[in-house]
Amino acid sequence: MSLLLSQAVLAHDASPDTSTADAVASSDAATGADKDEKKEERELETVQVTGRFISKGAHSAMKQDLDVRDTPYSTADYSQAFMKAIQTTNLTDLYQYMTGISRGGVTGYDISIRGFKTTQADQGAILVDGLPGLAGRFGSPPTVMAQNIEVVKGPASVLYGEAQPGGFVNIVTKKPEEKTAGSLDLTAKTYDGYGIGLGDHMSYVGDLDLTGPIDKDHNLLYRFVAELSDNNTFRNDWEHARYIAPSITWRINDGTTLRLSGEYRRRNNAYDYYLAAPNKDARLIAPITTKYQEPGDLQQEGGRSATAALEHDFENGGVFNFSVRHVRGWDTAQGYDTVAVLKDLVTLQRRARGQNNHRSYDYFDTNYTQTIQTGPIEHKILAGVGGGTNRTDFLRLQFYNGPTSGPTSIPGPKSINVSVYNPVYGVSPPLSAFPPGPLNDRVTTESNAGAYVSDVMTLSEHWKASFGLRYTKDHTYQTEHVYPPFTSSAKSSDDVLPTAGILYQPNEDWTYYYSYSTSFIAPSPTAQAADGSNPFQPTTSHQNEAGIKASLLDGRVTSTVALFDIQKTNTLAVAACNAGVPGTCSVQVGGERSKGYEWEVDAQPLENWHVLFGFAHANAKVAKSNGNSTTPIADTRLTNAPLNSAHIWSRYDFAEGPLKNFGIGLGVTYSSEIRGSQPTPADQRVLILPGHVVTDLAFYYLAMDKFPVTLKIGNLFDKTYYEGVNSTLNEVGIVPGSPRYVQVSVKVPFL
Repeated sequence: MSLLLSQAVLAHDASPDTSTADAVASSDAATGADKDEKKEERELETVQVTGRFISKGAHSAMKQDLDVRDTPYSTADYSQAFMKAIQTTNLTDLYQYMTGISRGGVTGYDISIRGFKTTQADQGAILVDGLPGLAGRFGSPPTVMAQNIEVVKGPASVLYGEAQPGGFVNIVTKKPEEKTAGSLDLTAKTYDGYGIGLGDHMSYVGDLDLTGPIDKDHNLLYRFVAELSDNNTFRNDWEHARYIAPSITWRINDGTTLRLSGEYRRRNNAYDYYLAAPNKDARLIAPITTKYQEPGDLQQEGGRSATAALEHDFENGGVFNFSVRHVRGWDTAQGYDTVAVLKDLVTLQRRARGQNNHRSYDYFDTNYTQTIQTGPIEHKILAGVGGGTNRTDFLRLQFYNGPTSGPTSIPGPKSINVSVYNPVYGVSPPLSAFPPGPLNDRVTTESNAGAYVSDVMTLSEHWKASFGLRYTKDHTYQTEHVYPPFTSSAKSSDDVLPTAGILYQPNEDWTYYYSYSTSFIAPSPTAQAADGSNPFQPTTSHQNEAGIKASLLDGRVTSTVALFDIQKTNTLAVAACNAGVPGTCSVQVGGERSKGYEWEVDAQPLENWHVLFGFAHANAKVAKSNGNSTTPIADTRLTNAPLNSAHIWSRYDFAEGPLKNFGIGLGVTYSSEIRGSQPTPADQRVLILPGHVVTDLAFYYLAMDKFPVTLKIGNLFDKTYYEGVNSTLNEVGIVPGSPRYVQVSVKVPFL
């Protein structure tokens, strides 16, 4: 057995961090000897691959326990070993090492998959154990919560309901285990780049992970993960956060398991709207440490969730699953937004803003899986229903824009605006000195439900096929509660969505596949036309994908090559609002299209050398425009969508000699230039953020044969770059990448 796998097994025995990803994803009821032989074989198989960066399971793609080679879609299951090699406390920092995914903002939702951008409004973009609803709206989910991360590319509404066509990310949370174990991870981070000295901005994170049985018969198991962080960033921002996630697994009998889990998250952080590009010219962006908010501007949020998952295995081989997720959250903000760069190109218009928002998500999914035989054909049939309700109550307490011309806050007549290059803090009066501006309290309730069925068929020794169908219905109700006019509107939509796939497997090493998949998105609950109405139709998408999957050299090299063509219709774009209509307005512009290919390789060339490589080409453009003067021009590239992106991470562990217990990791990420805005007939300017190459270096050491220590130098060559534009802010919400930083982590296993 290789050194890498040996270390993985050792870590599995010493700490709950490296429990088997595939077994967790497929079942919360992994019981060992008292389970049937099929489950025991599956669990043993997954233990053997815990050291791989990408596991072989593909549960999220089909909601069944299938090998990735048996799914006609591009999917990847990034393991605990991958997260530990990259060594970060934030899940968003892992996106750059996932093929076809680009980070374009500051929250977990702000990503681009196969060229299609997702935002906080896309609950189906980030799932938690297969259900929508993160416990936090802003920031990043912590890695301490995640056992593994599954990524499914392409439209996936047949099994999951509303979703953007690029795909989704599913965070599989850590589950209780039979073996008593515990670990404490301590991380310290500081910067050593862009003129920032070591120790100037320190961050500290502590992670706790405990698991084991509660009773002597091991019918009750527990897990408790927690994180406490105190972060100070290179932009003089700060964040104080805490996260707690307890869970219990109850083995009711040999065939029935119930898991209950909860989350609590709280964050206080400095308000930050990031950088601006005068004249939509990236060369005119201020230094990446420039901040346009006042030191006292504050954002706060809190969230909690409760999840229940029940699984019952019938004697006939059928499996029944039921899961429900309940999320409640709130956030407040008091500070200065950035609105626009004024015509003088050196003054930034600001907005005095106050808000108090509440949101709730309640989703469920229940399904039954049964294997049957019809003549020579084996069917794995899945039938289920799912849906839920999300409700948002967005209360605007202040929304006052600074003047579009005139003085800045530099000494002289007082103004809310600031200089783009030399912002002076503490000069503008307090927020209370300005009028409240247009206010509203918009409450939106969206309910959706669907019934689905799928069939995974083994047609012969070499041929397999799948088919799925979903009927879905969505209803949105929106009303203004506090401020006149007390408007309200309601909208309903429904659709029938198909998916199908075919696979040819000439042997155990190669799979050739083709699939057709679909998705839909109901009109955004907060979307409004220029007149304040919501006349929009659902956005629909379909994808044709063909590819090759390979497992070579006795499984030491796995690879997927995928070609895709995604077409999206009835898309929305930002438009100017009519006089007296507050907020942001939209127009249904026509369509978007992304064509491209991806190549991902997970390889173990030597017993103690592991390599993860990915390359993606996604030509994502506006395919059709309705000709409105405020809409993007057809054939222009989508924002936050690089044409080409690539990554590689290599980890080598010394097997013997004086460097035994030492390892080294090297990672390189590449992104071609991206568009930060789109041209319109009225404004031909386009913000182009340059491409970049960023290098990360890591050193690993197993101290006293027990305590893993990692020293990571991120952005080794101190490259100045921009990750993308934040949401719809375009040229006034540019998110800079981190300068060079130094991070030290140590893991202390106990129990």
